[in-house]
Amino acid sequence: MKLTDRLQMIADGIRAGETMADIGTDHGFLPIFLAESGICPHVIMTDISDGSLTKAETDLRSAQGEGNAELEGRTELRLGDGLSVLKPGEVDVVVIAGMGGILMTEILGADPEKTGSFGRFILQPRNNPGRLRAFLLDRGFRITREQIVRERRFLCEIITAVPPGEVTEPGTRGKVYGLDPVLTAELDYPDALLSVGISIGTEYLRLRREKHEQVLAAIRGNARMCADRQAELEETRIRRIRELEERLVKES
Repeated sequence: MKLTDRLQMIADGIRAGETMADIGTDHGFLPIFLAESGICPHVIMTDISDGSLTKAETDLRSAQGEGNAELEGRTELRLGDGLSVLKPGEVDVVVIAGMGGILMTEILGADPEKTGSFGRFILQPRNNPGRLRAFLLDRGFRITREQIVRERRFLCEIITAVPPGEVTEPGTRGKVYGLDPVLTAELDYPDALLSVGISIGTEYLRLRREKHEQVLAAIRGNARMCADRQAELEETRIRRIRELEERLVKES
């Protein structure tokens, strides 16, 4: 099975011999590939949608029919919500990809003790990565890697994070995200983005800066909008991105 570049980058973050669970697996392409290639001795495909899990089951049977009968002993399908279908510490790596960042915080925050029992999370949010980072840092996670990969016309962010050894009192970044312009901009665009490579990093930052410039222009162009705080936030994001763009060129 050949993966998209996005799924391949996630797969590359999983080491040989590790077990994994794919939360919201949909077609199940990633875990099937990991089991089929022998990277993972055991994978768990989960989804809250019965229809999506049926698609994964169909794809699994198709892979088994192509001479991979041993997949049956390496794979499991589980219907359920978030991490509730997993036992504490049951797998080494949990992948949550293609969901919104806020939904990811809800999944990770539902049972902090269970969340902390897994070795590593690979997260690919469709939106709100800054709010997701705020959640992770508030809960004591250590963000070990930031990546960006192209998928069709989208540039997708992949965040790898290690949970803390024990549940601690949450921090305050999440509470002031969106209120404190400087903190918000730094969470949306952390220094770690400088490590993604100059080509895709430059493109990503330029596209995000242009988006914020469009939002700022719309705010300023509407005389009826009382959005001074939102304008300040967009201005701060733009300054932050420009700073990273300059540093990316210099450090490369």
